[in-house]
Amino acid sequence: MDTSKTKTIQDSIILPGPLNYIYLPEQDSAYLRAKRLSIPPSARLYADMKLLEREIMIQKKLFGLTDQEVAKRNLQIPQEFYLPSGQEVTMYQYGLMQSQYIPYVPIYKPFGIKVPFSTIGGLLGLIEDVSPWLEYELDVETDVRVAVYSEKALLVATIVNTTQPPGRYRYYWNGRDDNGKLLPRGDYIGEIRIGKTKYIRKKIRLDYR
Repeated sequence: MDTSKTKTIQDSIILPGPLNYIYLPEQDSAYLRAKRLSIPPSARLYADMKLLEREIMIQKKLFGLTDQEVAKRNLQIPQEFYLPSGQEVTMYQYGLMQSQYIPYVPIYKPFGIKVPFSTIGGLLGLIEDVSPWLEYELDVETDVRVAVYSEKALLVATIVNTTQPPGRYRYYWNGRDDNGKLLPRGDYIGEIRIGKTKYIRKKIRLDYR
């Protein structure tokens, strides 16, 4: 067997990392000749654009799609592409927690407590309950204080301040302060203090429609 004419098989494995393009001397010579031509840059650009247009038309024929069909295909984006990722949802929840931060007030709720679906929806940014209803549930007998504060953290109304047995409680704030004066429209903060460690806060919006 004559091995002098045996073709060498080149390795086709693509290694990671940047691509190192190697230009042939013929390419450099052609580029140099094109640079030496006494034609304006606009004419050279026009000629290059015509070549690019011809290549684009060839690709369109290979795919068999018109311009309208290509545009329609590009607009058909799957709905899951619009859904936030887990990292985006976590960052959004963290931003909500930072916006409601109050110094020296323990508002962190550990695992294992009962959290209603309305609270979960509020944390995820899906729903927000701004009604004047304040509700909570007690597992043991403890001291409870239900109050309403203004946006400037000023106490405007005290609804309940007593010791309550276990059970489920729900109170409605009528929009008046402790003196019976009807407060103006706006946002207020309802606070439920259970014992000395647990706090529940929610936004209340007075609308008077």
